[in-house]
Amino acid sequence: MFKMKYFLLLTLVAVASAQFFNRRPQQGFRQRPSQGFRGGSGGRNAGGADGSNGGSEYHYSWLHDGGRKYVHGQAVGYCNALGGGWGPVAIESGGENSFINGVISSHRQEYIWTGGVKQGAGWSWINGGPFSGLNWSHTGGNRVPQPDNREGNEACLAVLNDFYRDGIKWHDVACHHTKPIICERRA
Repeated sequence: MFKMKYFLLLTLVAVASAQFFNRRPQQGFRQRPSQGFRGGSGGRNAGGADGSNGGSEYHYSWLHDGGRKYVHGQAVGYCNALGGGWGPVAIESGGENSFINGVISSHRQEYIWTGGVKQGAGWSWINGGPFSGLNWSHTGGNRVPQPDNREGNEACLAVLNDFYRDGIKWHDVACHHTKPIICERRA
């Protein structure tokens, strides 16, 4: 019951965030018609796949929105607003983790949001898929293994690119930080 209430709350936050960021661009951000995010249609390949691996397709927000960064709820809303089964990436296998790391590296992204969220003492994927802590970092801002809840409210999972000289690794991060996102849908 708790999981369902939590999922519904995250869904409502995502929908509200999607409505907000579709109407009000970030200060200093000018949307270009050819690259602007338009939800499920419009824009350059909006809602389309930028890559595929195994049984999933992936959409990289930075290729479609002029490089915007979002708080976690807005990032989830971005993916959901694409329609067609898109949601935030859930990294469920070693092969998928390697694929995502390759995308982050080849696109020179500093970090990305995922669909990983803290639930009680553990972690889960928003899509309900199986969660295995495949790639937690051995270090972070306090030089302790992740997840460490350093800020006291680190309930969202991000993948950071050598941020702490640790390679491309998972970190728990406070959800108010801003990052681009990789969206995923099953092919």
